[in-house]
Amino acid sequence: MPYYAVAKGRNSGVYNNWSDCKDQVNGYSGASYKKFSTAAEARSFVSGGGSGGSGGGTSRSGGSGGGYSGGYSGGYCGSSSSTSKVSKPSTTSSTPTSTKTLKVYVDGASRGNGQSKSAASGYGVYYGPNDSRNAAVGLHEVDNINKYTPTNQRAELHGMKHALTNIKNDLSSGKPSSGSSKYDIYSDSKYAIQSINEWSDRWQANGWKTSTGQPVANVDLIKDAVKLKNDINQLHRERDWQPLQFYHVKGHSGDVGNEAADRLANQGADKMGK
Repeated sequence: MPYYAVAKGRNSGVYNNWSDCKDQVNGYSGASYKKFSTAAEARSFVSGGGSGGSGGGTSRSGGSGGGYSGGYSGGYCGSSSSTSKVSKPSTTSSTPTSTKTLKVYVDGASRGNGQSKSAASGYGVYYGPNDSRNAAVGLHEVDNINKYTPTNQRAELHGMKHALTNIKNDLSSGKPSSGSSKYDIYSDSKYAIQSINEWSDRWQANGWKTSTGQPVANVDLIKDAVKLKNDINQLHRERDWQPLQFYHVKGHSGDVGNEAADRLANQGADKMGK
């Protein structure tokens, strides 16, 4: 099988398909990447900063980060395997080299999903080992469970809202760290990502109704999250940064950040279950 090595891109590492590699390099200034026939050669290329490796295939390095196929559109990026995203922070194409793009992982949990008002549910937000911002929150702490039956989708959206609120507050605070670091959000919920970053425009234009005319579920949380996302993107524009990025990661596949967020989500659900 081919191995796609990204030495310079949004997230450096070795990818097992071109689609995931493309997400990291298209539109990235100075991207450096190459296709190899063995994993060892690919890893050597990455560790050498783009100068190692002797495998065959196509190598690209340049200002536009062009690739084997069409351009990168930003926003939601799917991931087909746990190895297609890596944990190493990287710089972004439109930001100064001193600006680091870091990762925040969110996850939700609901035991007896949607079956009762007392279903133990919670969400987790994970920044990194021993980070004081890591959170494990029971849904009863943030939601009106008498009005809204606890579900996994509401837990996922509350996790998104929590992370978005933190990001906005950090950018708005004027703290030194807010000028040197930006965040991408990682989740194993395509529903949460697409509700906030893709479907919401269409729903809003349709009066927050679905294509069948039904009210959009969880509209309260989606509206709040979209507002936060838009506020963050305005702050990004003021810094000449790219829009906030959302990435999908496959759940329960060994991704360290996702597994940590999952544990926190279950700890949050434990609080509600007591």
